Parts: sequence; C-alpha cells; structure tokens
Amino acid sequence: MTKQPFEKILIVCTANICRSPSAELILKSKCTRLSVSSAGIKALVGKPIEANAGRQLSVNGLKPDNHAAQQLNAQMIQETDLVLVMEFQQQQRLMREYPAYSGKIMLLGQWLDNKEINDPYGKSDQAFALVFRQIEQACDAWSQKLNQQ
Repeated sequence: MTKQPFEKILIVCTANICRSPSAELILKSKCTRLSVSSAGIKALVGKPIEANAGRQLSVNGLKPDNHAAQQLNAQMIQETDLVLVMEFQQQQRLMREYPAYSGKIMLLGQWLDNKEINDPYGKSDQAFALVFRQIEQACDAWSQKLNQQ
C-alpha cells in the first residue's frame, strides 16, 4: 500500500485575519506544489488581512493582497488532507466537532515541541513580529516534512 502525499492543506485560526492567512502565504512560498488555504473558527468573513500582520508579511517579502477571511465549514475539513491549527484548544474543538477527521487535525507548531502560536490581534508590533517568526519556524518545519513525501 502506497502512502498518499498531502496535497491540500487547510490552516485554521480564530478570525482568519492574522495567523492563518500569514501561515497560508508562508507555507505556500515553501511548498509550491501544495494547495494551501485558510479559514477561521469565528471568521470575520470578508475582512482583509489585519494591517500589522500584512506589514510583517510585506517586510519579509510576501504579498498579503487579496485575502478575504472565510468561515471554516465541514466541507473544507472533508476536502483537505491536513488541517493545521494554532492552539491546543482549537485542535480539541475541531476534533470534537469533526471526530471522523480528528486524525488529520494537528498543531502548526507540531514539529516545534507542539508550540502554540498565540493570537497577536490588538497587541504591539513586537507581538506581531514574534508571531510571524513563530509561524515562519513552524512552516519551515512542516515544509521539510511535506517536501520529503
């Protein structure tokens, strides 16, 4: 039996305006053959990426244009190969709500000793810079795993 590679990745956070769209762009830049998207558990539907998160992406060479926050739904989870979340609580919630898919719901910080990536919304520029670095490190680790398949 051959192991099927991951092709579709869904990254989830709370509002889908800071962490998950940042992780989406970073992971896309590192794993160009994958389809990567993002959504929020309580999405601010239609909103663009938060200004501070967008600034962090821009100064690090990524273009945060065209993002519109979208609400997570069952179809998204069903159609993806891997769901990456920011916090344990989000992982537990999705595993409860979608028990048939719990095996593919993991922390973005899985390969960084299961590090949680806290929400920087409403916090300082330094908090956004720290979160960007954490997301980038987590995406580096995932890209190493995903590019080996």
